[in-house]
Amino acid sequence: MSTFYFFMQSIPECMGLIALSLALSRVPLRWGYIVAGGIIVSLIPFVIRALPVTFGLHLPICIFIIFLLIIKLTYVSPSRAVITVFSSFFVLALLEYIVSSVFFTLTDMDPHQAISNEGLWAAIGVFQSLILNFIALAIAYFLKPIKESWKK
Repeated sequence: MSTFYFFMQSIPECMGLIALSLALSRVPLRWGYIVAGGIIVSLIPFVIRALPVTFGLHLPICIFIIFLLIIKLTYVSPSRAVITVFSSFFVLALLEYIVSSVFFTLTDMDPHQAISNEGLWAAIGVFQSLILNFIALAIAYFLKPIKESWKK
C-alpha cells in the first residue's frame, strides 16, 4: 500500500482506537490529544512494517503505546486501561469483519481484487474508522465522562 493510502486510513483508525479507549475509560474526549495520538500511533506500524521483523509485531506495540498514552496522560488505572484498550481493538476487529463481509457480499468482489485496488481498500478502511469514531462518540455520550480525568 502506498504511503498516502496507508496514512489516509491509519490516522483516523488510530484516532478511533484512542477515542474508544478513552470513552470506555470514562475520560472526556479531547480531540487535540486524540489527533496527536492518532498520528503518533499510526507512524509506529509504518516504521515497523518497513523493518525486517515478524509480521503482526506492530499490533502489540500499538496496544502498548495506546496503553502508555492513557496511563501517562489521564488518571485511569493501569488495569482499567488494559481492559479498555483491548476492548477497543476487539471492537475494531469485529467492525473490520462485519464491514468486509457486508462489502464482499454486496459487491460480489473477490477479496484479492479489493486488496489490489489501493484506493478502494483505503476507502473501506476510512469507512470503518468513521464508524469506530462514531461508536466512541456514542459511548462517550451514554457513559458520562468523569470530570478532571486528564492530568495537567
